[in-house]
Amino acid sequence: MRPGRTGETLMSRTLPYAALAGLAGVLMFAAFLYVPVLGALIMQASVLPLLVVGLRFGAASALAAAIVATGAALVFLPWAMVPVQVLLDGVPAVLVCALALRSAPGLGRGALPAEGAAAWYPAGHVLAWLSAAALGLLALFALGVPTGEASLEAVVAGAVHDALTSVLAEAPVEARAQVLAAMPAYLPGVFLATWVTRITLCAMLAQALLARRKVASRPTPVYSALDLPSWQVGLFLAALAGGVGLGGDAGYLAANAAFGLAMPLVAMGLVLVHQAARLLPHPGVALGAFYGLMVLGSTAALAAVAGLGVVEVMIKRRGPQGLA
Repeated sequence: MRPGRTGETLMSRTLPYAALAGLAGVLMFAAFLYVPVLGALIMQASVLPLLVVGLRFGAASALAAAIVATGAALVFLPWAMVPVQVLLDGVPAVLVCALALRSAPGLGRGALPAEGAAAWYPAGHVLAWLSAAALGLLALFALGVPTGEASLEAVVAGAVHDALTSVLAEAPVEARAQVLAAMPAYLPGVFLATWVTRITLCAMLAQALLARRKVASRPTPVYSALDLPSWQVGLFLAALAGGVGLGGDAGYLAANAAFGLAMPLVAMGLVLVHQAARLLPHPGVALGAFYGLMVLGSTAALAAVAGLGVVEVMIKRRGPQGLA
């Protein structure tokens, strides 16, 4: 085969798969418009087809699927939702696939990964960059919200109040007040955390599906050996300090940023929890009780698990083989 033709041949061979993945992703994303309750659940996995084709054939295929998805979104979605679909699905799919299929940092530019998960870009680093990308979403939110004289927090609270009041117009006043009181103050941050979690779980599922069929481009990472770069922990601690120490919009944005940046650390903490549970006589029961407490404890429980993750990263950095 002539030099330079391999990439073109591969792309032409994988383009139909990318097109199908992009179309499937948009149909899943648009499901909430047509099936309100079930559609909202289907929408959570709308990035999965893009990740499957990208992790199978490469980042270029993920990009092709994202482009097809954008075109299909113009047909199946209100035009105002098209950039939302691009930001929530297309951009993270390309980012995750481009990073996940890279060589490990120590192999050098252009090196081809060898056998074994350690020769590939670490899963923790992919997760760290995904959480950093969430800051871009937060920046776009801050730039796109017309605040006028009001603060960002007041604008968000007002928008949530108006939306829920409209949706729950027929509900009793007391029930409506309870729902409004239960809404988190840092709603953008909760959205960022959910976004990072959603993309991460879909990427893990896509890799598992490909590995099961023995067509994965890279070995499945060893998730129990998850590690994070030091800069990710630094970003989280800086955002946390800003949220506590700063006032006004700057403090509100920093606190919301901490939510998105906390999710990789939550993953680190959960690794520790699972390792500890294996030492118990009935690990399944212990983990079930733990996750039940997490659901009940909500923000406080997540903060505690993220704290475990920070400690674990610091311990690894102090070790002889810690990586910066």
